[in-house]
Amino acid sequence: MPAQRQPGNRAPRGRGLAPGVLLAALGAWAVVVPYLGPAIGLRLDVASKLEFVDHVVPGAVAVMSGALLVSLLARGGGASSPVWLGAAAVAFLAGLWVVSTHVPLLAEADRGNAEWGPALLHNSAGLPILLLSLWLLFEALRPTSSV
Repeated sequence: MPAQRQPGNRAPRGRGLAPGVLLAALGAWAVVVPYLGPAIGLRLDVASKLEFVDHVVPGAVAVMSGALLVSLLARGGGASSPVWLGAAAVAFLAGLWVVSTHVPLLAEADRGNAEWGPALLHNSAGLPILLLSLWLLFEALRPTSSV
């Protein structure tokens, strides 16, 4: 028998599964970036271990957080669930990691020490993950109405 929705434990109205799916898609994009870049001529001279730590790990965390949100919403849970809060917080940290490790790359491109194309590609996933997960955190912490 499916779980019944409680009045204070609701999914965001009109949003359905979209936030979780989008978070998972952005996480997947973060994972793909270091492997796509060289294939399309946007090579960045970075050690593969560093690419793994800066892209694959936080991207996988964002994918898992998005999948957890989708699972939660499919089972009738919502934004006020502690699981939602935890998934959003972990995704926020993943996005923050990607952004903070790639800001220096933009500075290098600005100084002419790196090319802009690869720098922008490598920065393309972090900020969207960070902003979406921040919005999901606000959704989790927003007071719910009893009506």
